[in-house]
Amino acid sequence: MAHLHDSGYKYLFSHAELVQELLETFAPPGVSELLDYTTLRLENGNYVTPAMKPRADDLVWSVELQGRRIYLYLLLEFQSTPDDTMPARMLQYVAALYDHLLRSKAVDIADGLPPVLPIVLYNGDARWRQSSELYALIRPHPPVLKPFQPQLKFWLLDEGAFPAAELEDMHRVVAAIFRFEHTPDTAAAKQAIRYLAQAIAQSPFKQRIDRVVTRWIKYRLQNKMPGLTVPDAEELTKGMHMLETNIDRWEAQAIARGMQRGEAFLLQRLLTRRFGELSASQQAKLAAATPAQLEIWGDRVLDASSLDEVFGDTRH
Repeated sequence: MAHLHDSGYKYLFSHAELVQELLETFAPPGVSELLDYTTLRLENGNYVTPAMKPRADDLVWSVELQGRRIYLYLLLEFQSTPDDTMPARMLQYVAALYDHLLRSKAVDIADGLPPVLPIVLYNGDARWRQSSELYALIRPHPPVLKPFQPQLKFWLLDEGAFPAAELEDMHRVVAAIFRFEHTPDTAAAKQAIRYLAQAIAQSPFKQRIDRVVTRWIKYRLQNKMPGLTVPDAEELTKGMHMLETNIDRWEAQAIARGMQRGEAFLLQRLLTRRFGELSASQQAKLAAATPAQLEIWGDRVLDASSLDEVFGDTRH
């Protein structure tokens, strides 16, 4: 599941307009206004780390800052909990990026190495309390050793740390995406999708990102709500009414399925107490039963002398 999610975000942030939105909305203070977004360029992110592990899932962009090109390393982290070792991991990835740039002769060491802004985009349920600095992981040591210790800090973007109201006040597409990702129920999901459609309509990049985000939201909804019918619209606003109707229908069906599973589980417990363990075929009958069948079998539990009498023909 994490891989599916990761792939969806990689699709989104492979588009320069959404990377620009991400930086304009969430970048550390003082960074965004220095960047020339017309120079954004997606770089080759397929290279090997010093641990000899290929890195193909993350994204590397470059952009000019005050006339010099810098690199943005966007690491997509969709584990359920924070990673204490992330600063050490990021050190490997930045080192591998520099190695790649030198080996491919993309940079000349005589001109100096370009700056790298390491970004961790985290979407887990638990809030990230761990340090983003590598030096904080190193054991206490005599001050004389401090100059020899590696220094690296990454920019952490913990999506779930932003209250829904704060994200809505931003009126930006990426903020709306984060809002949708952390919806607790279908009512909140519908509200978040409406907000996302409004943010797209107000975006200066609407013509270039509407179809991109619409495809992503369809992909995410079908993973969040298996079986949901998503309208085949090219723009999010065009299919909004039908989408909300389908979400309501999906929720009603999900509630009904949950109630039916609960009734089947309760009936199985009653049958087991009276007649002993059920066979695999009898358990399968319960799992596949209609509400009407479960009601008839439930009525027979107290009077039947065997499982055969319970599961007898229910057509009459």
